[in-house]
Amino acid sequence: MMERVLGSIPELMIRRSNKGAEKYFKRGSRLRWPEGAVSRESISAVKKLGHLKDIVSRNVDSSRSSLTDLLHGLLTYDPTKRLTACQALDHIFFRNPT
Repeated sequence: MMERVLGSIPELMIRRSNKGAEKYFKRGSRLRWPEGAVSRESISAVKKLGHLKDIVSRNVDSSRSSLTDLLHGLLTYDPTKRLTACQALDHIFFRNPT
């Protein structure tokens, strides 16, 4: 689900992970389905998901496009690039409440 909504996990993060993390990936960089969640219904539900930008645009007024930017910042895989709580609170989404 994460890969479907947010895109692939950065290769560098995968390479830097410990050897124990290998069990979570197939073909090097694709996440495996969680054990017990491989029913047709689970797979179908995940495949129906779009990218974060598409999900937000379908459910939020277009004037609130800064929400997508905020969510991307909060959900960035790499913690060194992810928004901190203070940065998030200072985001334009909260400064421009229209």
